[in-house]
Amino acid sequence: MTEPFVDTETDRTKSRWLAEVYRNFVRDIGRSRTTLRAMFYYAMQRKETDYPICGWFVGEIRITRPYHESDGEKLSKWMSKARKLGFIPADAILDEIPGEHLFLSESSPGRSNSIEVWLNKSALNPLIGPVCEKHQVTLVSVSGSASEEAIEALYRRCDSPTVILCLSDLSSSSAFFCQDLATKIAKLKPPGCNADIRVKCLGLKPDQVMELKIPMVSRSNDSKENQERFKRYLKSHSLDPRKMAELDALEVYYPGGIAGFLDKSIPENFE
Repeated sequence: MTEPFVDTETDRTKSRWLAEVYRNFVRDIGRSRTTLRAMFYYAMQRKETDYPICGWFVGEIRITRPYHESDGEKLSKWMSKARKLGFIPADAILDEIPGEHLFLSESSPGRSNSIEVWLNKSALNPLIGPVCEKHQVTLVSVSGSASEEAIEALYRRCDSPTVILCLSDLSSSSAFFCQDLATKIAKLKPPGCNADIRVKCLGLKPDQVMELKIPMVSRSNDSKENQERFKRYLKSHSLDPRKMAELDALEVYYPGGIAGFLDKSIPENFE
């Protein structure tokens, strides 16, 4: 018996489990497309004791148990295998696309300002794009933080007062996406430019995480400076600064997912 054969059978066992979780997600949540991290949050909150722990022989299942947070490290692997094996539709799980992405929309008639939604997770674009189009809001996604080119393009299209609504994870690396964007916009303002640009954080905020009971999960190591900054930010909240909460969790913990969250937030803020 060769090792590749054992690996293939283990892959099939894990992939079948993930396919069942996906089918349950579609049934319970009512959406057929989502992100890998949304699937992670959904798997974690399930009550079933069905996650397979495989032995060394032909993917044999030695035991099943509830899905653990630590199992998330291999979720990408099993998802890739499930796609290749045809257990999950190829376009069902939305992937991150590197770079900066701009989806322009003209301002709604009668609106006194332009509205844009900025975030640093491109995998969410297909989910919130229709909401932005509905409200005639421009959508911008960046990788990590906005480049100078993205800010320069913002100034070129701002011919009326503009409000930027920011979405980002509550983590040491992303919690200050909104604040840092505002700083960069001010710093790169062209000489003599009178553009009126305001920046507001829509989420995720500590109070939202607590209200929606979104679980904080382990995060990757970050710079000491970012960790200290994050710790100060969460000091007045009962949240562990060593962990994080992700926008993707809204797919599970908010009615209508992140699209529902944004659909409600835009009118509440500026329409």
